[in-house]
Amino acid sequence: MDLVIILIIFLMAIFIAVRTNRKSKEEDIISIEKEVLNDFTNEFEGSSVGKLSPQGMSELVDWYEGDLRERKLEQSKEVESFDELK
Repeated sequence: MDLVIILIIFLMAIFIAVRTNRKSKEEDIISIEKEVLNDFTNEFEGSSVGKLSPQGMSELVDWYEGDLRERKLEQSKEVESFDELK
């Protein structure tokens, strides 16, 4: 009888822990999405409806091109280091 009670308590504890963890992750995701939206709006002069000003669009394109350039440079360095290993 004691074993059954311990098993039930153990299963309830696991259920509560999993449920709490899932709820915490959902709240974190919502908070991150809000923060990213606010940062995007502030950084690229966006409006609340999601439209960018011409200056904001220009800044977004410049940022994207710079990020793309950095990624290609990083990939080329990885390819060069791989070729050296051959």
